[in-house]
Amino acid sequence: MSLELQDVGQFVTTLDVPMPASWPAPLNDESSQRWYLDMLRRDPNAIGWGLWYVIRRRPRRELIGVAGFKGRPADGSCELGYSVLPGFQRHGYATEASCALIAWAFTHGDVERVLAETLPNLVNSIRVMEKCRMRFVGDGNPEDGQRTVRYAVRRGEFHAAGHTIAEVDT
Repeated sequence: MSLELQDVGQFVTTLDVPMPASWPAPLNDESSQRWYLDMLRRDPNAIGWGLWYVIRRRPRRELIGVAGFKGRPADGSCELGYSVLPGFQRHGYATEASCALIAWAFTHGDVERVLAETLPNLVNSIRVMEKCRMRFVGDGNPEDGQRTVRYAVRRGEFHAAGHTIAEVDT
């Protein structure tokens, strides 16, 4: 992640992907990148509970976005976030990445619920959450003074829908 902040060219070379037409993905600005990096510096055991890069593998490897968690689980819950470059939105990539990360989170015994928040007018983001079997649970934390909505899925609901970590093609 520090390489992403220091030298995007070397960063994409390290990931073995071509330079995207634009980077970073929306909402993955320098401030959020530094927040994740600081989180890992403070807590090296938080690996996995931060940012993951979304790479499309076919027809060729491409860096298309980010997804991840906003820190380690607390009180049985963790919070998911995602962002895909505009040219790759509405193709199921955010849903695939989010479902895979939710499945991964539920492999940890201390996670009973995964949350996500978005602005109420971001219909596509809400649709990603719904496809991952998340349900509206109320208002979220205001973001820059704007109302957000919170969605959540419990372990049993997610697994009852047939989602498993085996869906992730590593």
